[in-house]
Amino acid sequence: MTIEIADKLVKLRKKHGYSQEELASKLGISRQAVSKWERAEASPDTDNLICLAKLYDVSLDELLATDEDIETIVEEQVKNKKDKVVISGKGIAFQDDEGQSVVVNKKGVCFVKEDGTVVTKKKTRLGIVTDIIEGALFILATIAFILLGSLAGMWYNGWIVFFIPEIICSVIRAIDKRNPHHFNMPMLAAFVFFFVCMVHPGLEAGLWHPMWVVFLVIPVYYILVSAIRRGMGIERDDHNECGGE
Repeated sequence: MTIEIADKLVKLRKKHGYSQEELASKLGISRQAVSKWERAEASPDTDNLICLAKLYDVSLDELLATDEDIETIVEEQVKNKKDKVVISGKGIAFQDDEGQSVVVNKKGVCFVKEDGTVVTKKKTRLGIVTDIIEGALFILATIAFILLGSLAGMWYNGWIVFFIPEIICSVIRAIDKRNPHHFNMPMLAAFVFFFVCMVHPGLEAGLWHPMWVVFLVIPVYYILVSAIRRGMGIERDDHNECGGE
């Protein structure tokens, strides 16, 4: 993207009365992307160029026409595509020409998308231990299933023991992440449902119909957790794990 074309995009946007946010909304992209186009730090892809031409009622030739020579254009492209490295008290950030960055700091390694969404790549000691525990629990569950089937004839319903490892590990994950969202409520609801219907009181009780109500707990649980965390401001803080303010 040349400075001349970038300036042209700014003039066309203002001429049609769009703010950067409004233009981004119409194109289905982030405001940061529009800002980078207008600073000549990034270029619109083909689809966005076509949309811009239609939106501004100009041809692609008019939109991309420039008086700059080839050498200047290539020089600007090479300059703008250089990745940036920023070192600060918050850590080390590696940013590419598309506005995406990787941040390394005391909290771990985070990938920050162009729209500001943070993806944390971090496994704590407890998380590693959880993986080991989960493997061990599944082995124990397999042994328990074989014993229940062989000694108690529970081949048809003993398989519900395989719910237990994930339920236990999801509790550990929720504690490790300090986030109740990580608790596997669907797995617990399914375990309770099948235990009551197939183990105790069992099939003879015919409790399939009333017991389906237990699955209603799933959405209620996550809605309540989200509401409580939003009220405490925790969910907002989770998006700033890379050290953002």
